[in-house]
Amino acid sequence: MALPTDEDRIEAIKKWWSENGTAVILGLILGIGSLVGWRMWTGYVENQSIQASEIYLSMQGLARMNSEAAVEQGQILMDDFRRTPYATLAALDLARMAAEADDLERAEEHLRWVIDRTRHEDQKHLAHARLARVLIAGGRYEDALDTLKGDIPEGFLAIVEELRGDAHRGLGETSEARAAYDRAILASAGVADYLRMKRDDLSESDATGAQ
Repeated sequence: MALPTDEDRIEAIKKWWSENGTAVILGLILGIGSLVGWRMWTGYVENQSIQASEIYLSMQGLARMNSEAAVEQGQILMDDFRRTPYATLAALDLARMAAEADDLERAEEHLRWVIDRTRHEDQKHLAHARLARVLIAGGRYEDALDTLKGDIPEGFLAIVEELRGDAHRGLGETSEARAAYDRAILASAGVADYLRMKRDDLSESDATGAQ
C-alpha cells in the first residue's frame, strides 16, 4: 500500500475543511461571543456591587444624621441593586429604623422583603427573629409563634426561645412561656441573667394570681 503524498494530505485537508469549516468557524464565533458576554456580565456585576457598597456606606453615615435621607438611600438599594447583598443589609437597617420610630407595619414590610429574597440563611434567621419581635410589639403573638416555627441553628436558639417565651407570655400561656425561657437559658451559654429575671417574673405573677 502506497504511503500518502504531500498532495494527498493537502487534498484531504481541503476536503475536511470544505465539509467542516463552517461549523468550526461558527463554533469559534459562539465561543468568543460567550467569553466576551461572560466578561461583560461579570464586569457589570462587579460594577453593581461597587456602586451598592458606596451607597450602603453613605446610608450608614446618613442614618446618624438624617434618617429620611438614609431611608431614601436604602430604598435605592432595594429597588435598583436588589441582586447585591447590600440590598438585604439595607432592608434590615430600614426595618430597625422603622421599629425605632414605632412604624411596625413598615418594619414588618422590610423584614418580609429580606426573608423572601435573601440567599443567606443567617440573614433569613435574623430577619425571622426580628420580625417575631416586631409582631410581639404589635400584640400579634400567634403570628410571632408562626414566624418562629421550623429548625433553628444553634447560634439563634437562645434568642428564638426567648421570643417564644415572650409570645406565650403575651397569650397568657405561663407554663409554655416558662418552658421557653428555660430553653433560652440553657442555650445562652451562661449569659442569662435577664432571662432568669423574665422567668422569675412569671413565677411572681403566678404567686400574685394565686392570692
